[in-house]
Amino acid sequence: MNNRNEIKWLPFNSLIPSNEVIKDLKEKRNYQQMPTLSEDELYNLEELIKKAFHTNEKIQVTYFWKNHFYTKLGFIIKIDSNQNKIYFDDYSSLYFEQILKIKLSS
Repeated sequence: MNNRNEIKWLPFNSLIPSNEVIKDLKEKRNYQQMPTLSEDELYNLEELIKKAFHTNEKIQVTYFWKNHFYTKLGFIIKIDSNQNKIYFDDYSSLYFEQILKIKLSS
């Protein structure tokens, strides 16, 4: 018995490589570069991290990961200066190099 559905859609199998090209083009279009921060900006970020940790204030962090910008809201529970990491109350962590902006929340 002949399966009509397979025969009907068989020509569209040639379009599969074009789908991969379209996917690559979309990824390249959405590519973002991490901005470079000055020494003063890095110093201010470090001071805000220390202040938020010692006063146990909630912070909103804007960070860069895998060519995209993200924001995170939480409390800092640990600062690891050996690994250059900060740990949050939801057991997630960020490297200092990923952080672009910090805002103290009330």
